Amino acid sequence: MFVRNCWYVAAWDTEVGREPLARKIIGENVILFRAEDGTPIALEDRCCHRNLPLSQGSIEGDAVRCGYHGLLFDAAGKCIEVPGQRNIPPGAEIRAYPLVERWQWIWIWMGDPAKADASLIPHWDCMESPEWAAAPGNGRTPLPIACNYELSNDNLLDLSHVAYVHASSLGSPGLSDFPVETERFDDRVTMTRWAFDIQPPPIIAKYCGVEDNIDRWQSSEVQSPCHVLVDVGFPSRGGGREARGNKLAPSLRVPISNTPETETTTLMFFCQTRNFSIDDDELTKKVQNDFLRVFYEDVSVLEAQQRIYEEQPDAPTIDINVDAPTIAMRNLNKRLAEAERAA
Repeated sequence: MFVRNCWYVAAWDTEVGREPLARKIIGENVILFRAEDGTPIALEDRCCHRNLPLSQGSIEGDAVRCGYHGLLFDAAGKCIEVPGQRNIPPGAEIRAYPLVERWQWIWIWMGDPAKADASLIPHWDCMESPEWAAAPGNGRTPLPIACNYELSNDNLLDLSHVAYVHASSLGSPGLSDFPVETERFDDRVTMTRWAFDIQPPPIIAKYCGVEDNIDRWQSSEVQSPCHVLVDVGFPSRGGGREARGNKLAPSLRVPISNTPETETTTLMFFCQTRNFSIDDDELTKKVQNDFLRVFYEDVSVLEAQQRIYEEQPDAPTIDINVDAPTIAMRNLNKRLAEAERAA
């Protein structure tokens, strides 16, 4: 069950050009390409004649021609030419999707087009702000994960796992001993943990040359259905909660969007941003490489979970304290999806 009246990330802006790009989003096949003026276009990836994917066709001007019998569809999804005949048959059209290009990503609205509201896109200006260095993830392509998207949401709302899954990079001894704070809103859930006087994680010690104990905040905000902003910071010991947002405190903000392909596959889009050494291009490359390895550690866990859920769907599970944010987020998505279906 998916929320439909919302934005999903369909592609990095650099992925979409004058050649057809095929994507599956919440189970629907979509073709993406750019018009001659550079405007991105998204259509149902299906010719309404005999169902050949239009992504196997060709782009002509601002239209796409089917590679089977040559029907031509404009940017609104209407058939404007049928080779060998003058008249266009009734119903010769396919779905067109609203798009917005923002924060280096192309966002697609999968629900009622009349409800598409660009103001609902997360405000992730750290991806383009001159005060932050952005390291696009996975070579500016989505990272495929063979799991349900909510497993990835769960993982990012439960940052206690870093002590175990990412011990050599993001873990700090004793981090899990500090409590998690959960905030619930109409369209999002936020998890925050503050830790005080602990060792810096290995990856920050390496990047910033930090050896002494620090304070540390971890925060994950998930906007329904799958848009995550991970915000972590490493102020000097004794800085306290007031240090959050202080430019002197080294911090990372990581926009992540878990676009569902199907019930069991996800495309993860992510960008690592930082507020320190922002002009150091070599560090940016290191951040890209290091954090791709970190995300692959997550992928290994998530895909293993998915396999067990499929093999043993009735296996009993329990909840623990750190699950409060993940339970709240799943309940929110379920409530929104059910409300759409009931409308």
